[in-house]
Amino acid sequence: MIFSIAWRNIWRNRRRTLITASSIFLAVFFALIMRSMQIGSYARIIESIVHSYTGYIQVHKKGYWEEKEINNAFELTDTLLRRISSVPNVKAAVPRLESFALASTGNKTKGVMVIGIEPGVEERLSDIKKNLIKGSFLEKDDPGVLLAKRIADYLGMKVNDTLVLISQGYHGVSAAGKFPVRGITHFSSPDLDNTLIYLTLKTAQEFYSAENLVTSVSINLDNKNRIDKTSRELAGILDPAEYEVMKWDEMLVEVVQHIQTDDISGLIMLGILYMIIGFGIFGTVLMMTIERIKEFGVMVAVGMQKTKLAFLVILESVFIGMIGVLTGAVAAIPPIIYFYYHPIYLGSEIAKSYESYGYEALICFEPPGMYFIKNGLLVLFIVMISVIFPLRKIFRLNIINALRNKL
Repeated sequence: MIFSIAWRNIWRNRRRTLITASSIFLAVFFALIMRSMQIGSYARIIESIVHSYTGYIQVHKKGYWEEKEINNAFELTDTLLRRISSVPNVKAAVPRLESFALASTGNKTKGVMVIGIEPGVEERLSDIKKNLIKGSFLEKDDPGVLLAKRIADYLGMKVNDTLVLISQGYHGVSAAGKFPVRGITHFSSPDLDNTLIYLTLKTAQEFYSAENLVTSVSINLDNKNRIDKTSRELAGILDPAEYEVMKWDEMLVEVVQHIQTDDISGLIMLGILYMIIGFGIFGTVLMMTIERIKEFGVMVAVGMQKTKLAFLVILESVFIGMIGVLTGAVAAIPPIIYFYYHPIYLGSEIAKSYESYGYEALICFEPPGMYFIKNGLLVLFIVMISVIFPLRKIFRLNIINALRNKL
């Protein structure tokens, strides 16, 4: 019965209830849109790098990641590869040989990252083949090269042109060679699109005089949420004195720091938004208390317990909060779902600014998830904080003064 009384009470002053619920609605709506945009953009950055370059986990020779020298390459035996692949949740173990080189054609040169891959295996980790825009993908033992689009544009190269690579090979051996361009691919990350070129693993090993050696085994996972457990299991089956197992966030520290910094700024904005709404809710509750002080006095005078009266006031506030939260959440779902499937491409000027920091000029959204529940609970928590004032008044209520409509 007390629930029905509380529900009727909030509609006694329909205008006040609608104004308060509307303010909560707008706060929840914009907070969810903003949070979805943040989380979705972070996920896009991570996915583009993980599926184009690092993988979720990498296995290296100990000390490789600090120096990133080809001299820290190791021999990948079939036995070792099977041990890595046998770990639960490992979807694919992809061997790679990575090093730097100077790419040249005509009078143009550019520093690049050369990655030796195994066609047919690489597709189980990265989206290189899917992102091919010109030419064909590398075949097994293909002597050709695959270029990222921005590198091809800078060097003015097309499919079937010849690219010259100059570098230093394994243990200081000179490395130089000519490679026909088989295809051009595109990466969503501007940094990767301006850096990476691909050879087959065998061709890269011959170029760097690193026969049967690799610098890393990149690992794709069936369930990315179990990355910590999988990383520990991999570390447990490998010799820690010889190998190191690193997760993507340990390798890409700068990306993680950028995301954390941006996330904090977003949370501060949400905090300010909810603080404003908190004052609005408190103001409404304050007015309700002042206007109904005589009503409270009458209810206590006729025998209603103060605890029940306090519970009634709490219910009224929760109902108003739930109306705002639920309507705000429901209203936010359609635009979030739409922009999840249709990301926002930024204009040319803003795009240049984004790309100058190495990020794709694209705003993505995250579908409804746990952040919906967290924001809803946060608003209800604010509502509960706001009812502290009327609760104090109820428990300190002087019936005589209340009947005289005095606080």
